[in-house]
Amino acid sequence: MKPTLLHRYATFVTAMTGILIFAGGLVTSTNSGLSVPDWPLSYGTAFPPMIGGIRFEHTHRLIAGTVGVLTLVLAIAVWRAESRRWMKGLGLAALLAVVAQAVLGGLTVIYLLPAWISVTHACLAQTFFSLVASIALFTSNEWREGRVEPCEYAGSLRRLLITTTAFAWLQLVAGAIVRHTGRGLRWHFALAFLIALHILFIVLKSARDKSTRERLFPHAVLLGGLVTTQIFLGFGSFIFTRMLKAEIPTTGEVLFTTAHQTLGAMILAGTALLALRSYRLLAAPPSASRSAVPARGSLV
Repeated sequence: MKPTLLHRYATFVTAMTGILIFAGGLVTSTNSGLSVPDWPLSYGTAFPPMIGGIRFEHTHRLIAGTVGVLTLVLAIAVWRAESRRWMKGLGLAALLAVVAQAVLGGLTVIYLLPAWISVTHACLAQTFFSLVASIALFTSNEWREGRVEPCEYAGSLRRLLITTTAFAWLQLVAGAIVRHTGRGLRWHFALAFLIALHILFIVLKSARDKSTRERLFPHAVLLGGLVTTQIFLGFGSFIFTRMLKAEIPTTGEVLFTTAHQTLGAMILAGTALLALRSYRLLAAPPSASRSAVPARGSLV
C-alpha cells in the first residue's frame, strides 16, 4: 500500500473508531448493555430483531466487528508498507488492542456488566482511538516531510502538552468510573478544570512564536473549542443524570451523555496528536535540547 493510501486508510479507521465509541456510548446511555444475553451471537443469530435495546447493542457489535476487520487490514498494511520498525510495533499494538477490546466486550455480557470490566472496556476504547489516530499522523506527509523550525518555547510547550495529555487520560478513567459506578464525580470535575486551564495555557503559548503560530496554533484553538463544548455537555449530562434523573433515560440524557463521552475521546486524541506534532515540527534551542525528551528528528 502506498504511503498516501495508507494514511487515508488509517484516517478512515480512526473515523470508524470514533463512530464505534459513539455507538458504545449509546448502549450505556440507553441501559442496553444486557439487552442481548449471549455473545458473540445475539440470541443465537447474527441478525436478531432490531427492537428495544437490541438495536443499540447489536448495532454496536456490528460496528465493532467492522472496526476489528479494518484494524487487521491496517496492521497488515503497516507491516507490508512500513520500513520503520516502531511503526510495525504500533500496527501490532492496534491489532492486539482491538482483540482485547472484543474480549472485554464479551466479558461484560457474560459476567453481567461488572463495573471494573466496563470501566476497562471504556478506557481501552478511547486509548485505541488515540492509537489509530497516531498511526494516521505518523503516515501523513506532514510527519514524513514536515520541516523542523526552531522555537524558543519548544521545551516548555512539549512538557505542557504531555502533562495535559496525561490529565486527559486520567479524565477518561474518572469519567468511565462515574459513568459505570456513579462515584468519583469530584475527581472528574477537578480533572476537567485542570484540562481546561492547561488548554488555555497551550493556546496562549502556541500564539507566542511564529513557528507555533503558523503550525500548531490552529490545532490548539480547535482543542480549546472542543473543551469549551465539552464543559457545556458535561453540565448538561450532570443536570440530566443527577438532577432530572428518570427511570427510563430521556432523549436529552442519552444525547448529552453520549456526546460528552465521544468528545472526551476526541480531546484525548487531539491533545496527544498535538504533543506528537510539537516533537516532530519544532526544534528546541541547543541549550534546552540536551535536557528535553526526544530531540529533533528522534521520531521519524
